Amino acid sequence: MTLKKNVMVVDDDIFVHTLSERIMTSLDCLKNMYSAFNGKEAIDLLQRYCINLANMPDIILLDLNMPVMNGIQFLKDVNTVECLDTHKLTMVMISSSIDPREIEEAKALGIKYFFSKPVSQSMIEDIFRQDY
Repeated sequence: MTLKKNVMVVDDDIFVHTLSERIMTSLDCLKNMYSAFNGKEAIDLLQRYCINLANMPDIILLDLNMPVMNGIQFLKDVNTVECLDTHKLTMVMISSSIDPREIEEAKALGIKYFFSKPVSQSMIEDIFRQDY
């Protein structure tokens, strides 16, 4: 399909992680997949990947509604990860929420694409086709 990418899935639903990995593997576009179950875990992982940018995700598939730290708070806090200013990172919101205010806020905070759940093969193809 395209160059393989490192992808981080940030979602509190394990099924979303499993389905996303299966789809990306079947499309042969996945280099490495990283999992975080809330925004705080994702920030912590990103800070660790700053040590070796080769492991840094190229794409983040982000849920909106999660415990501990939701998607909006993650977007507000992700700029604290210092090495991201030198690494291209595509942020994709995949959520069951269709509230236009939440979508606009997410886009204002750096979300490039917003998709409604459930995760699908065509959605993943669109993400890779549009950005790479």
